[in-house]
Amino acid sequence: MAEKDEALSKDDLGKDLRTVQALQRKHEGLERDLAALGDKIRQLDETGTKLMQTHPNSAETIYSKQKEINTEWTQLQTKATSRKEKLLDSYDLQRFLSDYR
Repeated sequence: MAEKDEALSKDDLGKDLRTVQALQRKHEGLERDLAALGDKIRQLDETGTKLMQTHPNSAETIYSKQKEINTEWTQLQTKATSRKEKLLDSYDLQRFLSDYR
């Protein structure tokens, strides 16, 4: 998740229409990666729930880790959505500037 977080933290929104489009394609690839990661997160969540039932002595620790993972996942999804919106805005701006010229 740290690798995806780093990729989403970049501020580069492109300086022309072509670079914005390239960044949007790259972001689409990242979103596909996040979808696969989401499946892993769900599996981890299910495993954690099962482990809490079978290991009640460790339930608090398991729940804590489960909560931490889910919090990070939510933040990562929020960043992805925000980045996508910024790229769309940048595309609109570059498209306008291109049409103006």
